[in-house]
Amino acid sequence: MYETGLSFSIYLVNSIVGSIYMQKFLREKYQKKIVLSAWAGLYFIIQSLIFYRIDRLNLFNDLMGVLADIAFILFFQMLLYNKDFLKQLFVAVSFVAGKEIIKYIIVVINYGQGWIITKFSVVLLKKITTMKEVEIWSYVFDITRGLVLVLLYVLFLSVYFSIISRKFVRKDYQFRIHEYVFLILPSAATLCISITLKTLVFIVENGTTTIMFEKVPATMFWVPFICLLLLGVVIASVMLFQKLIQLSEEERKRSILENQMIQMQREIEEIQDIYADMRGLRHDMRGHLESIAAVIRRTSGKDREELDNYIKKMETTVSRLDFAYRTGNPITDVILHQKKQEAEKQNISFEAEFIYPDKQQIDVYDIGIVLNNALENAIEAGSTVSGKKSISLRSYMKGNLFFIEVENDFGGEIIFDSETGLPVSSKEDKKLHGLGMENIQRCAKKYMGDIDITIRNMGGRKKFILTIMMYEKYFTP
Repeated sequence: MYETGLSFSIYLVNSIVGSIYMQKFLREKYQKKIVLSAWAGLYFIIQSLIFYRIDRLNLFNDLMGVLADIAFILFFQMLLYNKDFLKQLFVAVSFVAGKEIIKYIIVVINYGQGWIITKFSVVLLKKITTMKEVEIWSYVFDITRGLVLVLLYVLFLSVYFSIISRKFVRKDYQFRIHEYVFLILPSAATLCISITLKTLVFIVENGTTTIMFEKVPATMFWVPFICLLLLGVVIASVMLFQKLIQLSEEERKRSILENQMIQMQREIEEIQDIYADMRGLRHDMRGHLESIAAVIRRTSGKDREELDNYIKKMETTVSRLDFAYRTGNPITDVILHQKKQEAEKQNISFEAEFIYPDKQQIDVYDIGIVLNNALENAIEAGSTVSGKKSISLRSYMKGNLFFIEVENDFGGEIIFDSETGLPVSSKEDKKLHGLGMENIQRCAKKYMGDIDITIRNMGGRKKFILTIMMYEKYFTP
């Protein structure tokens, strides 16, 4: 009765903790509560009907049992979660490996409890006079012993899975096959060792099963130690892999940002040349027009009227060479002029009150990266909105702090990354897209600043407000 109750209690724990563990990594096909309940219920039924019969009155499964366990978990994952076989395989193998190894720790504790209860019973039997009292004390011992084991099992299992799910920091990362092999191998090796440990811990001689602890008491300490090491290896492999991914991602982002800055520098040099040429051209054209106008003023009659109209049209054409905004820097003039034209092509109203902080120690390249990325994101978001839509840009100083604020309309919903706090790109290739906001934040932090994002609903229009703060006195290259 004690062994049966303990087995079913552990099955229940496996089902509940397992459903939570799966949810940490996989995307549900249905509502979260439905998926959690369905997974826990199905897994508990399978354990109770199949695994209990396979390994009756024993806490461990043999090789076929382990493989069947993984197969059932994968099957339930396919039913309830979006297909991602390699990730599902990692989750299934790491889950089974964890619970199988932790069971060995519980077996040692169970054996130790049994030894203590046996010693205590010898003393207690001297004071017990009736069989009724023996039954009561036996029942109390079994309940206490079982509760302690189940609570410890829950504790070990929860801590192990919690560490893995927290250290698996890039759940949205698109893994390649060899990367999943790197993750799965430690868990697979742990499973193989757990099966081997079973043959060592439980010794069958002449049809009688004995526990290794009875013959070699020192193994009571070595087995839990080995189990903890194995769990540590699985956790360490996940931590190491995630660290490598983070370093690789940081290097990739740094490379992209450097390329953007190099490209921006080239564009700025070209823009400076074009800007200088256009200023000279405007000056020369206006000079020529003034000279022609002076000659025309000496004429009279119909010819003068026609020439006046012609000169006005030429002046209008020349005025188009002027930029829409004068920010105090030719680079930001051109950027705002280009973005205004792009916005108007998308029927987006564009307004800007931007003054370049020329007296501050903020590099124009960094301002250019911020404006380019922020306005490009705003135009892209506004292009998905039907009806009235606008983009508003302004800058202002507060002491030594320089602020840039971009406000735009957007449609749909914005999902924020729980790790970075930044909006998740809606494009399919999230590795290449969605770096704009990260580059803006990187530039802000270079000047001891940061970004702030606010979502507002204004008269039925959803507004995305991005504020960039830069501290002009200090910057870290």
